[in-house]
Amino acid sequence: MEKDVKTLFQITEAARACGLSRSTLLRMEEKGLLTPAYIAPGSGRRYYDNHNVARVLQIEKFKAMGLSTEEITGYFAQGGEASELLTALEARLRDIQRGVEELRLRAAEGPSISVQELRLPAVTCRMRRCVGHTIAEKYADMYDFYSECIRLGCVLSDEPIFAMSDRRDYLDGYIGDQPYPYWVCVPVRTEKAPADAEMLPECRVLSVLYYGSYDDMDGAWLTLGREVKARGLTPAGFPRVLGIVAPYTGREIETRRYCSRIVLPVEG
Repeated sequence: MEKDVKTLFQITEAARACGLSRSTLLRMEEKGLLTPAYIAPGSGRRYYDNHNVARVLQIEKFKAMGLSTEEITGYFAQGGEASELLTALEARLRDIQRGVEELRLRAAEGPSISVQELRLPAVTCRMRRCVGHTIAEKYADMYDFYSECIRLGCVLSDEPIFAMSDRRDYLDGYIGDQPYPYWVCVPVRTEKAPADAEMLPECRVLSVLYYGSYDDMDGAWLTLGREVKARGLTPAGFPRVLGIVAPYTGREIETRRYCSRIVLPVEG
C-alpha cells in the first residue's frame, strides 16, 4: 500500500525551496547525504518532508564552509557530534589566516617581512637528500625532483614545495658559504601517497614570511635567527623554506613578487 504523499513535497518543490536543482538533490542521495522521506515503489518518485529540506540547507551550509562529503556524512552518522567538524574547520581557519597574511604581504610594494608564531599543518611528501648552498642549486634540485614526482604519477597536494635544510649559521648571526645537506620535498595527497612518502607531523613554528626577490633572502634568514633568541624559543627540527610564489608557480611572475615562508619548528 502506497503512502499518502499529500503532506510531502515532490523533488522539484524541495529543490526550489532550497534554491538548488533537482539533480543536486539526486547527487546528495547518491553520496549518502540525503534520504527522501518516501520513494514510491512503483514509479520511483521521490518525496521529501520538512526534515529533508532543513537537512539539505544544513548540508549546503557545511559545504560552503569547505567541509567534505565524508565529514558531513560523519556528522549526521554520529548524531550531530560536532567535535570532528570543529577540528576540521579550525584547521581550515588556520590555512585561511596564513593565506591572508601571504596575500597582504604580496599587496605591499617593495621587499617586506612578516614574523609570527603559528602551527604548521601535517604534510605528506616525497623527499630527496641533496647537498649544496646556493639558491640556484636548490631550485635546480627541486625542479628536477618535482618533474620526477609527476612522471611517477604522484597525486600532488596544493601545499607549496619546500626545502628542509640542515643548517644553523643563521642562529649564530651569520650566513655561511659552505655547502650543507638539505632535502627537497614535494607534498602529495595523503590518501594517495606512494609507499616512499613520509609524513611530517603538525608542529608549532616560528615563521618568517618574505616578499621580494631571492637577492635579499639572507636577510630573512637572519631575521629568523634574531627572533628565535628574542622570543626565547628552542628549535625542534630543521628549518624549511616554502616556495609560495616562486619560479615554478608561473614564468610571468616578476622576481620582485616572489613570496617565501621560512619556518623553524620550535618546542611547545
